[in-house]
Amino acid sequence: MADHVDLVVRQWGAQRPDLDVSPMAVIGRLTRLSRLIASELGQTFAAHGLDRASFDVLATLRRSGPEHRLTPAALTRSAMVTSGAITQRLDRLQARGLVTRTPSASDGRVVHVSLTDEGLALVDRVLPDHLATENRVLGALDESGRHTLAGLLRELLESLGDTVPADTTGYAETPDYENEFCEKPSQDFGEGPLRIEYAGHGDVRPRRGGGRPKVIDDEMLATARALRDQGVPVSEIAGRLTIRTGKNAGRHPSVASLYRALAE
Repeated sequence: MADHVDLVVRQWGAQRPDLDVSPMAVIGRLTRLSRLIASELGQTFAAHGLDRASFDVLATLRRSGPEHRLTPAALTRSAMVTSGAITQRLDRLQARGLVTRTPSASDGRVVHVSLTDEGLALVDRVLPDHLATENRVLGALDESGRHTLAGLLRELLESLGDTVPADTTGYAETPDYENEFCEKPSQDFGEGPLRIEYAGHGDVRPRRGGGRPKVIDDEMLATARALRDQGVPVSEIAGRLTIRTGKNAGRHPSVASLYRALAE
C-alpha cells in the first residue's frame, strides 16, 4: 500500500535522479498530517462554537494554574499564536463572556486575562471531546508507536530550537505591553541595561548589554519581520533563514536568537 507522498517521491526520483529527495518522505507526510489533523480537530471545536485558536487561548488559561489568569504577553508565548491573533481572539471571547481583561491593581500598564466561570465550564466540556478526537486520529498507533513518534518529533523540534527548560512547569509572567516582541523598559544596575531575552518558547531570562545576535544580518532581519507581519510563527521563520557567514554558515538561526533580533 502506498500514500500520496510515495507517489510524489517516486515521480521526483524519476524526473531528478541526481537529487536525494528522501527528505520529502518525512516533510511531505508531516505537512499532510498537519492539514488532516487540523481539519479533524476543527470539526470538534466547531461543535462547541469555537475554532482552534480560541480553544488554544481558553485551554492555555485553564492549564496556567488555579487562578486561570495570565497577562496577554504570557498568554501569547504560551499559546503560540501571534500577538495580533491573541488580541482578536480576546475581543471575541470577552464579548461572549468567556474571559475578562482587568488592569493590575499594582501596575496600570499590566492587564490580566482571566477565565470566567462560563469560560472554565466550556473548556472543561470541550477537553474530553478534543482528547477523544486526538485518540481517534492516532488510532493506527499503539502505545509503543505513539511513544516512539513523540520522541522523534521532540528530537526534531529541539534540533530547530523549539525548547523550554526541563524543569519549567509553566510560562513566566512578565510585564505586558501588548506586544510579544517588546522588551521590558531598560533598567540600569551599573552593568549595562537589563533586557529580556526570549529563550525558545516561553522561557525568559535577563540579559546584560544588547545588540542584535551576530548571526542575524540586516537582510535576514528584514525577511523575518516581513514573514512575522504575515502571521508566520517565529519558529517557522527561523527554519526559512540561513546564516551566511561565520562558523554557523549554512545553518538556521536558533529561535531564541531570532526572538532577540526581533525584539531589538
